[in-house]
Amino acid sequence: MRKHIRYIFILLAAAMSAACIQEVFPVGGSQTQSQVSASNTAMMSMIKAIPASMTTSGTVGYANSYGDHTDFGIPGIHLRLEHMLEDMATMAENPFYNRFYAYDMNEAQGYQYTYCAYFWDAYYTWIRLANDVILSVKPVVEAEEGSEDEEAVSLADILGQAYVYRAMCYLDLARLYEPKVNGYTDVTDAIIGLTVPIVDENTTIEQTKNNPRVSREKMYRFIIADLENALELLDESERTFSRPTRYAVYGLLARTYLELGYAEDPAFPRDEMFAMASEYARLVIDEGGYSPLTQSQWEDPVNGFNNAASNNAWIWGFSLVAENLNNLLTFVSHISSEASWGYARYAQFGVSAKLYDQIPDTDFRKHSWLDPKKEEYYAYRFAGTSEDKQKFLTGNPAAKAYQALKFRPAMGECSDFNIGNAADYCMMRVEEMYFIEIEAQAQLKGAEEGKRLLKKFMNTYRDASYSRNPGTMQDFLTEMLLQKRVEFWGEGILLYDYKRLDMGITRAYPGSNHAGVFKYNTTGRSPQWNIVITRAEFQSNTAINDSNNNPDPSGKIELAQ
Repeated sequence: MRKHIRYIFILLAAAMSAACIQEVFPVGGSQTQSQVSASNTAMMSMIKAIPASMTTSGTVGYANSYGDHTDFGIPGIHLRLEHMLEDMATMAENPFYNRFYAYDMNEAQGYQYTYCAYFWDAYYTWIRLANDVILSVKPVVEAEEGSEDEEAVSLADILGQAYVYRAMCYLDLARLYEPKVNGYTDVTDAIIGLTVPIVDENTTIEQTKNNPRVSREKMYRFIIADLENALELLDESERTFSRPTRYAVYGLLARTYLELGYAEDPAFPRDEMFAMASEYARLVIDEGGYSPLTQSQWEDPVNGFNNAASNNAWIWGFSLVAENLNNLLTFVSHISSEASWGYARYAQFGVSAKLYDQIPDTDFRKHSWLDPKKEEYYAYRFAGTSEDKQKFLTGNPAAKAYQALKFRPAMGECSDFNIGNAADYCMMRVEEMYFIEIEAQAQLKGAEEGKRLLKKFMNTYRDASYSRNPGTMQDFLTEMLLQKRVEFWGEGILLYDYKRLDMGITRAYPGSNHAGVFKYNTTGRSPQWNIVITRAEFQSNTAINDSNNNPDPSGKIELAQ
């Protein structure tokens, strides 16, 4: 039996659901220039509210309602996904400093708990905000179609951004909720191929009361249409990381088509999907002007993974504002070991020893975590002052082998949370496009082509001596994912790879540095990667019920003895 989970919050009422949309009436008819200018000002505020909502402490209201310190939007969702995998080890004597413990333990993941509800409540909140913009701006843009007036062009760009935010949310929801067969729960034919309900700008309150899960085909066509609409509307001259540009759209299309390549659905021909994934990834690489992080940028103690302006790799992300951040309800608090105020230092998050031991010393990414040999510490560049360094290495608790250094507090500030928490947050960087191309080309042309491209990427950007030569296609995919795990540890994109490729979790092994309450292994997919639809949706949407919900995965995996 597992140890009892402490402080589980049972979901009594959801903060938001797919049924809770807000009606906004469009501005109709012909528009005067003054109306367009007024709309531009108002809509600029509305579009900026979306990324603000996605990154503010207390995003969904769980912090106020339940005292939940993991309620900080999309970075909090990404950490939830990381803790469902195998490579983020909790090494503290008290593992419950890890506030994501329920996800690590595969406990309390059923429809009655906040843990699964958070995904639903957060994404549909952001979808509602995007719908509000689309509903308000679309009539104005259509009325001004063809105009080269600066105000009209700006409104079209705002509409394009709203389509991107909505597509991103639905792509994540589709990948999280579409059930995949696993060896632990009964994924019935009745739910295979189902995603989530679609709520768009034209959905009425009455329609949301009987709004079923839509098929994979309907959902992905909706996502692709939004992204294609965005490409028609976005200002092509924009080149910034802090709002979606056409390169972010290309990246989302690459993610989308890669997923569809594995769908085994006649609506999405396999080779065509992989070719499209590769094509869009290559568009970003060739036309975006981005370049992978260098060793110096990766290891920078002041700007490492916290400052988009310090590198040329980030395609899309968010600039966080200190005024919107609580000291503990932030990404930095839960990921940066060097931040003295946060949970990360006390949970002592690190990389799984099993993964670390597979990284050669010639790969600089190995410096993302403390070497087990303490004499190697002198080679590391630490954030903060020399006093901050000593407190981290020898204080209470003293740093442990494998502890993470990848994500630095903003400006390298280790003591003042008002400064250190306000780190830029990355949603997409160019390295992911290389990996999408590698995987898609392997599926199109065979494992040898995948190996060639992987070796080229590794030799050029990560490890000049890399020479691994996996044999079969499965061996190649395992190796490709291993390199992707090293590359994107902590960034919230890997669960989709595991789920798509039917890879398993290994936390229980000789010499494991995972806390005992988190030590288990799976054969293939973990059952909790099929996220369960929250009870609040049952109560407002008659089309969702036990018969078409994903099965509760809680407690289905036995702890290692």
